[in-house]
Amino acid sequence: SRSDLVGEKQWYQRRVRGANSEIRASTALREVINNTIEQTANDLEAQRLRTEYAFRKRIHEVQMAKDELEWQQSNTKREIDVLMDDIRGLKQAITDKNKPLEVAETRSENRTYRPRVELCRDVPHDGLINEKNELQKTVSSLVDKHNTAEDALNQLKQTLNRIEEDIAV
Repeated sequence: SRSDLVGEKQWYQRRVRGANSEIRASTALREVINNTIEQTANDLEAQRLRTEYAFRKRIHEVQMAKDELEWQQSNTKREIDVLMDDIRGLKQAITDKNKPLEVAETRSENRTYRPRVELCRDVPHDGLINEKNELQKTVSSLVDKHNTAEDALNQLKQTLNRIEEDIAV
């Protein structure tokens, strides 16, 4: 019958319109999805570039810090070598001054125990006492300098150890 045919035709046209509407909606959704995927890809690429830049920057900072520490290490080792040479020189100077001091002390002691008339305080005796006192002051000053140098050497060694620990990290 005709009414069945018209009904089928309308039903078919509604289905086609519905399908076309779904196709358009699907196409629009696909476009939105593609845009979202493209935006996400762009965002990920931008983040990758920022991350790479941050890594390069940090690597550069770490390398500069390491170079600085190695420079400090080299200078500290050089200072330690110079200070050790100074300490050896001070030890030698103390040794060199101790011998004349012993001689002056022995001569002074011998003059102190002279028999009767020979026991006197004269210019040579005063000169000997002054020489002995000057030598003692010199040795004392050298010992103080040696102790100060040893303290400085210990501090430099501690500094060098800290620098080497920092480099190892």
